[in-house]
Amino acid sequence: MIGGDLEQLPLVAFRLAGKHAYDESDVAWQLSAERGWMVPAYTLPPNAERVKIMRALVKETLSREQIDRLGQDIADACRTLDDKGATHDIERAQVKRGTGY
Repeated sequence: MIGGDLEQLPLVAFRLAGKHAYDESDVAWQLSAERGWMVPAYTLPPNAERVKIMRALVKETLSREQIDRLGQDIADACRTLDDKGATHDIERAQVKRGTGY
């Protein structure tokens, strides 16, 4: 939990382990494009800007089944990226945006 006693933000932050031909931004794109998950990737603030993380907000209504599904979808996205490599800029531009998504 991030925040003080009265205002807390329930989130999980994580990053990829090991070396890959892709990064957290590629995994975030793959999750969005193929599975509809919105798990953004960020770089950390100055003096740590080389570190990239992913962040998932966790609502009280999130079920164990949904958590298991997200974990499996992250693993599937990594396998897809292992096979095809990093996401191309053209693919990233195809991510759907707007109030309906």
